[in-house]
Amino acid sequence: MKTIDTSVQDFATVISNNLIYADKTRHVWELTKTASAYFLSRPRRFGKSLLLSTIEELFKGSSDPLQDPRGLFKNLWISGKEPNYDFTDTYPIINISMSVANDTTENVSLFLKSKLQDIAYSYGVSLTDSIPGIMFKDLILSLKRKFNKKIVLLIDEYDDPVSSIIDDHALAEKNAMVLKGFYAILKEHQKNFRFVLLAGVTRYFLLWGSGVLNHLTDLTMTEEHADICGFTYEEFDNCFADRFQITMEKFKKKGYLEKNRGVSEFRQAIFDKYDGYSWDGKTRVLNPYSLLNAFKRENLKSYWAKLEPSRKLLNAVMSKDPLGFTADKMLDLSDESIDMASIIGALTPVSSLFQTGYLTIDKMTIDEDSDILYSLKTPNKEIQPAFLKEFSDCLFNFLGIDKRGQQTDFIKAIVAEDSTKLSIFIESFIGAIPASLHIPKESYYHSVFYGYLKGLAKLQTLPEIAGADGTPDILCVIDNDLYVVVELKYKDNPEIHPMSVSQKTKNALERLAISALKTIDAKNYLRPYLAKAKKILKLGLGVYGRGRAMAILENEEQAKARGKFLAKNPKGSRLNIASPNISTKD
Repeated sequence: MKTIDTSVQDFATVISNNLIYADKTRHVWELTKTASAYFLSRPRRFGKSLLLSTIEELFKGSSDPLQDPRGLFKNLWISGKEPNYDFTDTYPIINISMSVANDTTENVSLFLKSKLQDIAYSYGVSLTDSIPGIMFKDLILSLKRKFNKKIVLLIDEYDDPVSSIIDDHALAEKNAMVLKGFYAILKEHQKNFRFVLLAGVTRYFLLWGSGVLNHLTDLTMTEEHADICGFTYEEFDNCFADRFQITMEKFKKKGYLEKNRGVSEFRQAIFDKYDGYSWDGKTRVLNPYSLLNAFKRENLKSYWAKLEPSRKLLNAVMSKDPLGFTADKMLDLSDESIDMASIIGALTPVSSLFQTGYLTIDKMTIDEDSDILYSLKTPNKEIQPAFLKEFSDCLFNFLGIDKRGQQTDFIKAIVAEDSTKLSIFIESFIGAIPASLHIPKESYYHSVFYGYLKGLAKLQTLPEIAGADGTPDILCVIDNDLYVVVELKYKDNPEIHPMSVSQKTKNALERLAISALKTIDAKNYLRPYLAKAKKILKLGLGVYGRGRAMAILENEEQAKARGKFLAKNPKGSRLNIASPNISTKD
């Protein structure tokens, strides 16, 4: 049984100490067959550093004729007959990790100068200049002259001096300018490189749109390298199968898995929690950091989502425009929408969280112009709660709603089955959304109501923000006893002013809310919860136009009365059961 160590990202250490390793050498061989320059974006702690370390070890090669030239690779795919790789073919290597202290721009420059001097010293060459870009050029030329070979360049966390301080826009832009001067050397000296790979989290316009790095081939969303980082299902079974039984029993003892469940349910629980990441809409991989921690600690907890840099970026990006993450705005996106973060200080929300791992590709479609469109989603049960909590918190802050002040009264209104008060709360929430940000689609209101209710009540929720066939739009659970099944119906009417209080508008709202209640009945949404809840209520939400909303809350007796009334009066409005301020005349 191999050992698990979540802190080691060095290939030689992993192999020498028999640590769990997903063999990615087929990808490495395919990339290194020719002289190429690449870029790869993946979230933090997703295996980028280990990948670069693997490539470095391969290019170091072996010059000792008494040793097996395959070295650490002798049991891996690349040592087989198909690649026929020459392990004695060595190259000088410049390997830099940009993950450094970035509190000042001066520190970034000092780090670069120190790192370049260390590499020069290790190869027995000297650098005399003090400007990082010039030192970088001199190092490339010095190594080329000394070894009469091209250079291998590996840069890990190439964007860290920007990404790690993204909430300080002024400093981030200064650091990006330092990087721009440094990376400009790459294009100028393309002919001197045997192989180049820059890896990081996000593509920044200041480095790419200016032409500094646009000569790199972007591997991020290529189908052939979609699983270059992370564990595929096959790799998961190969690496962890000998731990299934013992870990499964620990999961059962800790309540993560029912006692009568077997290996298939155990695997599914792992997949539900950590799987779902995709960069091509087809191949899906498990989060390596969380997966290794889950087996090491024998807990099905959230590990990656709690990393400080990840949470910091999530808040920094989402707080700018939480309504930019409604379900409607994550569907059918163009390449430009998800491929590149914008200028420092104006990050495109969806693209940033896609590149950083909070969103992933759900599916890809082709439009009528033969362009690829992407639909995004949160990947799994580890990410969904963190994403949705941040969405809810930022939504309340963005709209200026006092969440704590409204929470108690809102829950009291539900317990008291007071539809009138609920409608007041919900209308005030809808009214707080700027008119220019309303989107006339039902999926949009699913999302914003989900964020609103999540902030006000304890929620058991769906896999996605928006509703789906077979499940109610939202399920609220209050004190584990009271279940509220929520369904929403929307109808656009651009002619209706948001402040309209006409009887016609009220009747239209009421019909929409009743339609939502009838959907709950027709699709038996209550059935899964009958044995769990002491009491179940139905909440029908109607949204009409771009700012008017109504809530109708029903218990079972009220639902029966509504059914009888509508049976006798098919064209009439509903009885004054839950909203006495609404007229029954159309």
